[in-house]
Amino acid sequence: MIWRERKDSFIMIRQHDHARISGAISRHMDQGASRDQQRWDDVLLACEQHDRGWIPLDQIPMWNEVKERPFSFMDFPEPAKLVFYRYGIDQLEEMCPYAGMLASFHYGALIGEYGAQDPFGRGFLDEEKKRQERIKEQTAPGEEELRYHRAVLELCDDLSLYVCLNEPGVDKKDEMEWWKEGFEVGKKLDAADQKTIMPTWLDERQVVLDPFPFLKPFEATIIYREVSKSLIAEKGMEVAYEASEERLQEVVFRGTESA
Repeated sequence: MIWRERKDSFIMIRQHDHARISGAISRHMDQGASRDQQRWDDVLLACEQHDRGWIPLDQIPMWNEVKERPFSFMDFPEPAKLVFYRYGIDQLEEMCPYAGMLASFHYGALIGEYGAQDPFGRGFLDEEKKRQERIKEQTAPGEEELRYHRAVLELCDDLSLYVCLNEPGVDKKDEMEWWKEGFEVGKKLDAADQKTIMPTWLDERQVVLDPFPFLKPFEATIIYREVSKSLIAEKGMEVAYEASEERLQEVVFRGTESA
């Protein structure tokens, strides 16, 4: 689950809905004329389905009694989280081996940043490395294209998280720390001229990216629920979440020239 906190409520977004935004973003990517189009549909699938493991976990959001807030993808108990990461990658591999491999690399990089010293994390990384090597042998991708496809997934995931975790229209100084200095993955992308991509909320509906690595301005939809803190206290997390209706937030992505 992804959430951000307001004074009297939590804005809650299911991980798979966030991944759908990643998929929507990926469809507007400027690949460049020299790129091999052969596996592009597999890349789009990976962007859209990389968080499948969270589908069962997000059916009933869990309350963190110690911190008095919902569990999120950042602090969900690690052993269980890794089991569901693997479950989701397994499902995606069945749909498309190359997409499953991209998701495996994506999660491997994430766990490698913070969990390589944990025995559960090391076990996950070892198993996923075997998967990656097996699928690479099956699909025989070019190493440069594979690096590019991994970068596309990273950017689309990060950009979706950016709009989910920040309040619409937030000032740069008040953004979540992760992206105040921009998206470093832009340095791996031709469409960003190998530069860091700086995101800025222009207003409550528009996000400006500089440079802009997409073909033209486009719109994406965030599905969320606003869950009352008082209702959580009265009825519990599960009942409060189910009682909160789904809402839609439209976000427009554009470059500096069209802002």
